Amino acid sequence: MSQVAHHATACKGCRRRGRKCDRTLPACLSCRRRGVECEGYITRWPGVASRGKLAGKSIPVCDSSAKSSKHRPKRGNVPLSTGSRDMIERGLGHNSNDSHLDIQDLSSIFYLGTGPSDNPMFRYVLPLIDTVPPIRYAIAASASCHLAARTSDKDLEKKSLYLRVHATHLLGEMLRDPCSATDQSILASMLMLAQLDMCSGDCLEFETHLKAAVVIVRAQNYDHASNKHYFEQRLAWLDMMASTTSARLPNLSAAELKTALGRCSNHGQRQWSYDVFPCPIDLFEILADITMLYKAQVGVASPSEEPLEEVDCIKRRLAAWEWPGETSGPRKHMVKVWCLGIMAYLGRLFPSTNSSGAADLTSQVLYHAGLIPPASSWSYSLLWPIFQIGVTLGNEALDDRAWVEKRLNIALEAVGCRHFSNALETLRFVWDSDVPYDPLTTSMNGRTIMLA
Repeated sequence: MSQVAHHATACKGCRRRGRKCDRTLPACLSCRRRGVECEGYITRWPGVASRGKLAGKSIPVCDSSAKSSKHRPKRGNVPLSTGSRDMIERGLGHNSNDSHLDIQDLSSIFYLGTGPSDNPMFRYVLPLIDTVPPIRYAIAASASCHLAARTSDKDLEKKSLYLRVHATHLLGEMLRDPCSATDQSILASMLMLAQLDMCSGDCLEFETHLKAAVVIVRAQNYDHASNKHYFEQRLAWLDMMASTTSARLPNLSAAELKTALGRCSNHGQRQWSYDVFPCPIDLFEILADITMLYKAQVGVASPSEEPLEEVDCIKRRLAAWEWPGETSGPRKHMVKVWCLGIMAYLGRLFPSTNSSGAADLTSQVLYHAGLIPPASSWSYSLLWPIFQIGVTLGNEALDDRAWVEKRLNIALEAVGCRHFSNALETLRFVWDSDVPYDPLTTSMNGRTIMLA
C-alpha cells in the first residue's frame, strides 16, 4: 500500500473552525467526512528559504540584500515517471491533450499580439508541461477556474481547487529535492500559481508565491536571460500592480524594478520582452514611482517640500509622455486609457495635482475605452485604469456606472478571471457607501484585490 502524503499544518477550513484536521494531501479527509469541500492548505516554501541569507526561515522574507552565497549543483528538469503521471491523470481526469487546450485558453488571455510565434506561454510554459508537474496541474487548474467562472459550474470549481492543491504539493516536492528542477521551472511554477490565485479571486496565497519568486530571481546564479526575461518581468508587473491596491510595499526594490524594466531594448528604447503587458514600460515606471512616493508619505503628518516637488516632476513626465507606437487602432486607445488612468491615480493619491479634474479624466477614459471592441484582449486589459476612474463616479454618474458594470461583466463572462468580479464588487461597495475610496484598503472582507 502506498504511503499517504500529509501536509505539515491543518487545512484552511479546519484551522478557521478550530477542528482536528487529518492533513491528508491533496485534500483533507476530515472536511470530506463532514460533507464540506476542503479549501486546501496555507502554502509555505521552506525549500526556497534554505537559500543564502534566508536559510532557516520557514517563510520567504523580502530582503533586498539577499544573495546566494552557496553554489548549488546544476539542476535539470526531471520528467514525472510514466506510472506516477498515469495514476495522477486517472485520479484527476486530465490528460496531455487537455493540457495543450488549457494553455491555449491561458495564452489567449495573457497575450495581446496577433499570433502564437512570439507568445511566451507557447515558447516557455508549454514545453514544461511534461517535465515540470506543478506547471501541468496549475495550467489545468487555471483553465478549469476560468471555465467554472464563465459557466457557473460548481463541479469545475471543485476540480480547479483540487488541481491547484495538487500543483502546490508537487511544487513543494520539487523544492525539497534541490537537484530535481531548474530555477526557471520553479519560478515558472510559482508565477503560474500566483496567476491562478489571482484569477480564482481569493488571492490567499498570492503574496506567498511572489515573495518566494523574488528569492529565486535574486539568487546569484539565476540566469535572467534564459527566457528573454519574461518570467522576471512578469514578476515585476504582478508585484507592482498588487502594491497599487494594498498597503504593502512591493517585494522588489525600486532599483531591482528598474533593472528588470531595462532588460530589453530596441534602438535604445526600453520595451517589454513580450507583448503581454498593456501598459508601456515608461508609463509603468511612472506608475511605480507614484506608488512608491505615496507609500513613503503614509503616516507623515505634513510632507516636506521635496516630495511635493517630486509629485510635480512626475506630473510633468506624465503630461509630456507620448506613445511612440501605432497611431490608430485599439492599441492606441488602450494605451491612452492607461495614461489617463495613471493621471487619475496620481490625482487621487495627491489631490493637489488634480488640476484637470476627475470629471474630465473620466469622460476621456470612457471615450477611448468605448472605441475598443468590448470582446477583445485590448478591452480585457483595461481593468486597472477603468477601476481608477470608477471609484470617482458619484450618484450623478449613473450612466457611467452602468457602462463600467457592463464592460466588467463582459470581461468576466469572456475570460473567466474573477478579479473582474472582485473589482466590480469593490466598486459597488464604494458607490453604495458614499465613503471616499481609500487606495490602501481595497480589500473586501480581508480579500486582496488584484487588478492586473
